[in-house]
Amino acid sequence: MILIVILLVLIGGLLLWLYVQVQGRKLGSLFKPSISVDREENPGITLVGKSVPLVGRPDYLIREKGAIIPVEVKTGKTPRTPHTNHTMQLMAYCLLIEEVYGQLPPGGYLRYPEKEFKIAYTEEARKSVLDLISEITECKRKNQEFTCKHPYHNTT
Repeated sequence: MILIVILLVLIGGLLLWLYVQVQGRKLGSLFKPSISVDREENPGITLVGKSVPLVGRPDYLIREKGAIIPVEVKTGKTPRTPHTNHTMQLMAYCLLIEEVYGQLPPGGYLRYPEKEFKIAYTEEARKSVLDLISEITECKRKNQEFTCKHPYHNTT
């Protein structure tokens, strides 16, 4: 009788462990330890650039393999590939993490309702964000309206 109870407890524990693993896969990056969560009732950490005029608050900041990673959650229809403007926003958060925390994030996550994309923070992505900031800053300095000249920045 005691063996049956022990066996049932072990089976129950195994089923619970499997359930947690499946739910964790569904959550993707959000299953990782969070540093900051941006909610309307409790705003997350605001990142302020030190060398660039850039301020942002990612939906989540998580820790993954010792690195601080931004996660941006998007609603609406899940695209086949991430929208470019969403990717640029995520890369801007990577730049802010680099500036604020002094560490280069490997990238970040764009989370849509049905799929999550891991986007690498490359030197090319960093340069693209810096170029965009420079162009916007120049337009502000000249009191002109900013119109992006890069067709890949305008796609949705």
